[in-house]
Amino acid sequence: MVRHTKKLLIQSLKIALAAGIIFWLIQSGKLNFNALKSLLTPGFAALGFLLVTLNLFLGSERWRLLISSQGIKSGPWEVFKLSLIGIFFNFAMPGGVGGDVIKAYYFYHDNPGNKVVAVTSVLMDRVLGLFAMVFMALAVMLYDFKHILTVPALHTLFWFILALFVAFVIALALVFSPQLYKSGVLKKGLESLPLSEKLMKLYESMHLYGNDKLRLAGVLSLSLLSQTSAILFLFLAATAAGFHEAPLKTFFLVAPLGFMATAIPISPAGIGVGQAAFYFLFNLYIGRETEVGPTAITAYQVGSFVVSLAGAFFYLRRKSHVPVKA
Repeated sequence: MVRHTKKLLIQSLKIALAAGIIFWLIQSGKLNFNALKSLLTPGFAALGFLLVTLNLFLGSERWRLLISSQGIKSGPWEVFKLSLIGIFFNFAMPGGVGGDVIKAYYFYHDNPGNKVVAVTSVLMDRVLGLFAMVFMALAVMLYDFKHILTVPALHTLFWFILALFVAFVIALALVFSPQLYKSGVLKKGLESLPLSEKLMKLYESMHLYGNDKLRLAGVLSLSLLSQTSAILFLFLAATAAGFHEAPLKTFFLVAPLGFMATAIPISPAGIGVGQAAFYFLFNLYIGRETEVGPTAITAYQVGSFVVSLAGAFFYLRRKSHVPVKA
């Protein structure tokens, strides 16, 4: 009873924090819902729906490619339905990753005996997705390095992103390294840790994803394409809302960093956190206050929620429901 009350309290506090951030942005004029009205046209609605759906489908295909690397065959439509269910639950659970738990549960339910694959495929999908975001942000910063050098805060951010990129490369190289795996050095280190048996299974399963370098390149390519479709949506939404101060390259830098912020488990689907992060990053890069960031990410979140309603439909049609507790 106490544990249930504690979870409910934490969830309520996170929802309240998200609501508080949104309220502050609206009251201070940093988030202008009137600008979103210009997006309610048949033309933009159709194009926006297409881009958001493409973004989510490419992300689903990235996960399916990882699953297939473990010898499990799943069709694009079946995996996409599980992904939509997960995305729908992102709006009901803290952070932009809560739905991953749900889709991993259903994948295991549909594929009994593959619990480790269910966990590691979702984990690797998230890790490689974040790695692609860091790579894209770093590439754009290098492309626009002269501007980065003129703003001290951006210069500091560049070094942080570079360090994060190097950390990702080293970590993935260690996990995927066949030499390190055969030597057993990492295994011996894991044996000395608590839950060593589970950690060993996790490491062995994650190591398998690196055996097929071509497939791994395909996963990263899908990540970049998925992000590109989301960025194009943000750019078109900002343009349609009347914001023209940020060039397309700015979106390619800000969006990956902003999406990383929404993945932090602070609020449901990163709502509120995303608005604050996009507001700060766009202001930092452009050099003055603008509403473009909060407006664009709000439009994207609304579009994602509309598409995710299909996930609610698929969830209700399933004969077994995941036991979600408040």
